[in-house]
Amino acid sequence: MKRLFLVLAAMILMAGSAQAEIVANWDMADEPGDQEYTEAAGAADYITAFDMVRGTGLSNSYTGNNSLNSNGWGGTDADDYIEFGFSVADGYEVTLSELWLGTRSSNTGPGTIGVYSSVDEFNSSVYTITQQGSSYSNNIIDLSSLGTIPGDFSIRLYEIGNLQADDDGETADTGTFRITDYYDSGSYIDVQFVGTVAASAGTSPVPVPNAVILLGWGLIGLAGIKRKIS
Repeated sequence: MKRLFLVLAAMILMAGSAQAEIVANWDMADEPGDQEYTEAAGAADYITAFDMVRGTGLSNSYTGNNSLNSNGWGGTDADDYIEFGFSVADGYEVTLSELWLGTRSSNTGPGTIGVYSSVDEFNSSVYTITQQGSSYSNNIIDLSSLGTIPGDFSIRLYEIGNLQADDDGETADTGTFRITDYYDSGSYIDVQFVGTVAASAGTSPVPVPNAVILLGWGLIGLAGIKRKIS
């Protein structure tokens, strides 16, 4: 009986511990490209995902199947960006490991895109995406340096410099840049943040659903053992 209690306790502890998961994701399949925004497809427990949007300096003049497309990147306007992110519930925090996404520019669209975060108020890029002409770019971006994140968090994609993707002149306002799903060996994977969600230090978390289920099964097992003994 004592051993059963110890096993049950270990199972609950394992179920309640933080494990890597999809924190928030955006499914770009069947999006026309010129939509006003893209809603999140899902989020982990205690996470509310934001819509994927364009900054006010960009336009949605062009379609682009299975993407959020944009134009108006010419120059260095502070409002030229694409933004998406999430909010963490009170008492919890997120530790991000990766961001998965696909990107594509037109030949006259931006050649270099910086990935910036709200952790430092979008002051320095944590990753640089180089667009080669109109080819797709698949990116798995390491975000582990951002540390633990409470409250609201966003990523912004800004152009770095003003050189178009085919290296032939400055980025044109009619040039486009789009976000798509990540492509891997014939499969498309949603744009997504990967990481762990856990209770903040000094707080007592509400049991996660798996832990509650395991506890229930454990209690049923104990009841069965008690009946056999009696």
